[in-house]
Amino acid sequence: MNVNFATPAWWSVVQPWGDRPQAPPPSPCPPAAGLAKWARVNRRFHVKHQWRSGLVAALLAIALGAVPDLLRPQAARSADSLIVSIGPLELSLTTEALEEFAATGRVTKELNVYSRYLTAEQLAQFRQVLQRRFAVNPVVVAQFTYSPMGERLLQQLGNVIRTDARQQGFFALRSALILSAADRQGASVLGFIRNYPTPSIRISGGQLLDFSRQLTTLLDYCDATLRAIAQAATNEIATTPATDFASLPDLQRPGPLRVTRRTLRLSRDRRLPSGRRVSRPFQVDIYLPEGTTQPASVVVISHGLGSSPAAFAYLGRHLASHGFVAVLPQHIGSDATRQQAVLQGILGSPATPAEFVDRPLDIRFTLDTLERLSTTDLTYRGRMNLQQVGVIGHSFGGYTALALAGADLNFRRIHELCTSAPPTLNVSPLLQCLVDLLPPFNFQLRDPRVKAAIAISPLTSVVFGPETLPQVQVPVMMVAGSSDVVASAVLEQIHPFLWLQAPQKYLAVAIPSGHTFADDTPAGQGAFDQLGEFLSGPNPAQARQYINALSVALMQRHLNNRPEFDAYLSAGYARSISREPLELELVRSLTATQLEAAFGGPAPLAIVPQLRAVTIPNRSESVLAEVRRTGVLRAAVRQEAFPFSSSRSGQPIGFCVDLLNGLAAQLQQQLNRPVQLDLTSLTSLDTRFQDVQRGRVQIECGPNTIQPNLSGVTFSAPFLISGTQLLVHRGQAAPDQLLNLSGRRVGVLRNALTEQVVIRQFPAANLVRLPNQAGVGLGVRSLVGGQIDAFASDGVLLLAEVIRQNLPLQNYSLVPETPLSCEVYGMALPNNDPAWQRYVDDFLATPQTQQTTARWFTDLLPYVLLSVDYCIEQE
Repeated sequence: MNVNFATPAWWSVVQPWGDRPQAPPPSPCPPAAGLAKWARVNRRFHVKHQWRSGLVAALLAIALGAVPDLLRPQAARSADSLIVSIGPLELSLTTEALEEFAATGRVTKELNVYSRYLTAEQLAQFRQVLQRRFAVNPVVVAQFTYSPMGERLLQQLGNVIRTDARQQGFFALRSALILSAADRQGASVLGFIRNYPTPSIRISGGQLLDFSRQLTTLLDYCDATLRAIAQAATNEIATTPATDFASLPDLQRPGPLRVTRRTLRLSRDRRLPSGRRVSRPFQVDIYLPEGTTQPASVVVISHGLGSSPAAFAYLGRHLASHGFVAVLPQHIGSDATRQQAVLQGILGSPATPAEFVDRPLDIRFTLDTLERLSTTDLTYRGRMNLQQVGVIGHSFGGYTALALAGADLNFRRIHELCTSAPPTLNVSPLLQCLVDLLPPFNFQLRDPRVKAAIAISPLTSVVFGPETLPQVQVPVMMVAGSSDVVASAVLEQIHPFLWLQAPQKYLAVAIPSGHTFADDTPAGQGAFDQLGEFLSGPNPAQARQYINALSVALMQRHLNNRPEFDAYLSAGYARSISREPLELELVRSLTATQLEAAFGGPAPLAIVPQLRAVTIPNRSESVLAEVRRTGVLRAAVRQEAFPFSSSRSGQPIGFCVDLLNGLAAQLQQQLNRPVQLDLTSLTSLDTRFQDVQRGRVQIECGPNTIQPNLSGVTFSAPFLISGTQLLVHRGQAAPDQLLNLSGRRVGVLRNALTEQVVIRQFPAANLVRLPNQAGVGLGVRSLVGGQIDAFASDGVLLLAEVIRQNLPLQNYSLVPETPLSCEVYGMALPNNDPAWQRYVDDFLATPQTQQTTARWFTDLLPYVLLSVDYCIEQE
């Protein structure tokens, strides 16, 4: 399918353009999970960690139980033993001993060295772990291990589970998982061991011990946070006038109004700069209260990863019965439909980076559509007050709710934590770090119609952090499950609650609930049903009753301005409805001092984690030191690579020019001395990297594809993704197959990476190599003049150049529809100066860079996001 351009009105040639995860590792305050058997809650909150008396049992469980849910064994080369290395000490256990124990229950002499530290009950459970098998699609295993989320997880596991030669275990783990996934009998721990591709599996005992100590401390701290919350609730009750909650209406019960359900089928089309629209169809379920006399406030409910609007129908009906219009949109890029495609091997990742942008924009589009329907459609006319909107979201939907409420994506924190942070006991960064693949852009996701938000088990620590979460200035409630193994209650909700500076904020904690308690996906329809109570916690139906009550209370108070509902948003009310086995606590304030007092000392996790300080080293060879000494930043841009760089009236203009000026200004401020930008315009692609290699320039900015093995040059963090496409006259046959270009004249810039892509994809084409000094502009002019039949370059450059030359866009097309290659752009830097590279990476994540990106790429953003989507799927 061709990408056909329609003439846009937005370009000026003289101005720039204006929840359901894989089986996870342990997390703070988890329930029973392999290595740590949890007892019941002692009194209210203290958890007895029975595993502490058996460290060897813990090591065995970690070593053997870290990845069983992904495995499916088959006969293959077998690891003969497991070796736990602790410094010079090595503890070995043969696979044969484990197999005999699993088959017969017999404890061999060598296994007895470890089993004596286990109780009879723990030993029986360990045997069950070895015997248990899981039905997992082998295609899914392969897809997941090659996805960005899967690779990040394997990198973390590979630091602990290593090869026989003590090498990082990433590739061995992936191989064992994929090979073992074909066993018809199902997945098992022993199947994984049999397929591990080295003679032994070497476990880093030192890291396991560190992990054990870290886990012990974090569990203690998690208990302490729950005690602090309980004490804060008790203090609030003591200082608040008593309320007879039994005499108040029960908000857990449905309201008096009859409810009607309607379904809308919408499509938020992405309009490319070319004028072509790429459809994004989705369904919206709407629950309308009957019998109201005034327009009702609107509450949007955003489902989590791998879920659907149906999972929150209970909450939509409940809110509507109390007089709200409930709106439940489908998020097609991260819903149950996509999850099924992942499970069937059609897609490799449960979400793409663009979903972090598309989800809030889908809701904004839905509200815009409802505003239009409220004046044109009799079904909706006069029934909705779309200036009083609340958002409730679960997990990924919790992120969505907070973004709509005002929190911006925090690219500096995202990049820092996703590239250099050590492994943690928090699983949710595997999803959050997908944002690191987006261009650093201020996406402006806030919707001013949103006046209140409830975030249930949201993702916050990486995508927002303490820098941008305070931007939420509407009433907000954080809801946590104390035993959440996916989005740690401490790291993702309790600490972030302290970061909030909204005038009215609330923290509700269900104890000991899990991650999926708010999601009512019917049994048998979820992708991870087998994990059951492990993810939801006990009695999720009871937890959903709590959600019903708190949702009505917060929305009545802050959307409908009814102060009488303050009584429901109190610690006393939460305790009045709390009952076994799932208790509920609610507080309006909590401080770091209270948390540390309950813990008995400084928190083991930074309550307000700080970003890495930007330091200027005193090394004479550093670029930063040289700029300090000379007051000059030497940089280069291409002479003709619009919109990155070009010239107007003899002066350089473009994204890179503005970006480098901003970098020089930041250096001037931080070095406290004048810094001049010495800008070189490169006339040839051939010298762009040589100038960096030979030290003529300290940074080169342009559409440079990141190349890992380029001598003397390294690259900054990515700032844009594009891909190779061909510009052709509209109506010309699309070259989707090699024969379409047989004998056709295809223009490329000499020595550009695009040249190799075309040679590889279209060997029968007649290649016309154009001098690269004139840039993409020459190629487009050659196409217009008939010297070539197609011109190949990066799509973003082709789009920009066609419009800059003021050509009739309706006469041209980009083909094929999806790029022939994926090009990730980065700044070229000297490869021997990590401090300079780190400094540039930090600068690329600043709000100033986001503003510069917006100035030059706002109207190309739909094309960029489509490129990101496609390239991530290909990866």
